[in-house]
Amino acid sequence: MENLSVKIISQLSDNYCYAIYEKEHSSSIVIDPAEAENIIYYLKEKKLNLEYIFITHHHSDHTSGVLDLVKEYPEVKIYSPSDLATLSTNKISHDDKIKTSINEFEIISAPGHTLDHIILCDHKNNFLFVGDVLFRLGCGRIFEGTYEQMQTSLQKILNLSDDLTVYCGHEYTKNNLKFLEQIFDKNMILEQVKKEIFKDISSNGKSIPFNLGEEKKYNPFLNQECEMGSEFKQKNKYSNLDFFKFLREKKDHF
Repeated sequence: MENLSVKIISQLSDNYCYAIYEKEHSSSIVIDPAEAENIIYYLKEKKLNLEYIFITHHHSDHTSGVLDLVKEYPEVKIYSPSDLATLSTNKISHDDKIKTSINEFEIISAPGHTLDHIILCDHKNNFLFVGDVLFRLGCGRIFEGTYEQMQTSLQKILNLSDDLTVYCGHEYTKNNLKFLEQIFDKNMILEQVKKEIFKDISSNGKSIPFNLGEEKKYNPFLNQECEMGSEFKQKNKYSNLDFFKFLREKKDHF
């Protein structure tokens, strides 16, 4: 279905939840709800019925709003890569295609941050919901997986279409920018990116969403072969994995 809208709903201190709906349709989808109250308020304001909840991974800051949403919308269908307490869920895993009343998601396994992590790709509408795998100018911390798993998950994203619009789980962009400015001192590419980011924040109050094609050009966590990443890597004789590990370890202590 055409003309889908994505509403970004702020949650907790820096989380984002997403509500997807079609303007002429009452159905809606919610992704990674942490707090139900402002989600319910928005759905009622828009006269939307919550038909589907999708979860990217089991961390509580992406799931803690589910129970209250189910109380308000008892018919809602829940899709999750892991069990959610006592709730009845539809288990999703790699290569699943889930058709809703308004769109279709391809499920892509993306372990590293957690072992159960998945990302949701709507190819027709060019939406990519990445949870805590990819952030603008960064990537998720590795809690359960390995560096190899996380880099492979990011490689899957790198291989997706440049046209995708990326929706991630947190507003971490300013901190990620500061980190990269420390690693790549006085870098002209970063200076230009910084202008774009602050322009987005100035007009929207947030740096999300962002275009995947642009992100491939200057996020070294996502693409170790990007221009500034490639130079740094060659200078230090790093393999792609060594370089990714270096960046992730440095960022963990930043």
